[in-house]
Amino acid sequence: PTIEAVIRHITAVGPTVRLELERSDGGGQIDAELTRERFGELALKTGEQVHVTPERCPCCDGLVERTEETASTLEVDVPPVKPEVTRHTTVVGRCARCAARVVAPLPGASANGTTVAPVTFGPNLQSLAVSMRFELKASLGGIGKFMGQWFGVEISAGGLFRIFDRLAARSAPVIEEIVAALRSASVVGMDETGFRQDGLPGWCWVARTDKVSLYRVELSRGRWVAESILGAKYPGTLVTDFYSVYAGQGTWCNAFCGAHLIRDTKKLAELEPCAETEDFRDRVKTFYETGAVAAKSGDISARRGARIQLGRIIASTDYVAFPEIVQLQERIVTYWDGVTRFLDDPTVPWNNNASERDVRPVGRYRAITGGTRSPRGSVVFGHWMSVVHTRRKNGLTIRPFVYAVNDAHRHGRDSPSVFIN
Repeated sequence: PTIEAVIRHITAVGPTVRLELERSDGGGQIDAELTRERFGELALKTGEQVHVTPERCPCCDGLVERTEETASTLEVDVPPVKPEVTRHTTVVGRCARCAARVVAPLPGASANGTTVAPVTFGPNLQSLAVSMRFELKASLGGIGKFMGQWFGVEISAGGLFRIFDRLAARSAPVIEEIVAALRSASVVGMDETGFRQDGLPGWCWVARTDKVSLYRVELSRGRWVAESILGAKYPGTLVTDFYSVYAGQGTWCNAFCGAHLIRDTKKLAELEPCAETEDFRDRVKTFYETGAVAAKSGDISARRGARIQLGRIIASTDYVAFPEIVQLQERIVTYWDGVTRFLDDPTVPWNNNASERDVRPVGRYRAITGGTRSPRGSVVFGHWMSVVHTRRKNGLTIRPFVYAVNDAHRHGRDSPSVFIN
């Protein structure tokens, strides 16, 4: 069999280079020689793992002759990780005037400098925990087991939540920053999905652009939630489904999701398969396909043609025997401007698929955790989901942000921006 060994010493002697190899199986030392030219080609270094070719052929037991051919591969591995413990010390002073105790804020101290715990977890561990929880959707118990198994750090589910809670409180202004970015955007997508809080049915609302995402958990699915996020007089275009909270708001400029309409026609064709339902499904789908091309091209006649195509669909009397199709026709008539908005503005998508993609992580989190356990837990969840996904959209990781939050808190500075690395 092949012998594995590690290069311990390299010595150049005249035209040759001698290698002292230590067998990995504890079988002792092996000496090898290479020409200087060959050694330069291989670029071997002390500590490198090599495999010594056996002296006899494994197939026929014949003697093996050396050749100039070599084979190599790179093995990527992670070395064992041990936690690094750093002691932070400061001299405690006493005010000569009021006799107050004066101390520099240490890691883990409260805002007034009071140390609240003799042992705290550093920003690297905090960043990893935030990423595992809100990017990878790991459970609190799973994160604790991972920390203990791989790093030898024991931390409970309650301890993890306190880390998330403290960091969220210290970086709370970033939510206002994200809301401001949403309200100034020309196009915003919004959606909501079921989400339980302390066992009660609630909703996780998502508002997004290509640069920001805002997550918010409420027990209500009412219009006031959407208005509190965007403002009752949001001046841009809001891309949503046909839910009445959005459609009936009155002051917003709506653009309605064509994918929802197509899904409704497909469902109808599946439940009542016949020539009429399948024809209606195909015509609606074709309208959005040709409309998307026309909107992208900017050709006025093509966009007008798409409108005419949709007008013929809703005016057709071929579907009067199907009340569900008639309802869909009436929906298009009622929300005509919102349905065709994408034809006139190339920045407005014809579907709300991007919002649905932002909602999917909530579903994965919900499947693992079942929701949150308290109103504060919902706030913390919405905070970190908003921060993590906003930074990801801007090509930023969570680690520098957690470092900056800790540093700003210790030195009494404002919370860092979510958009700055």
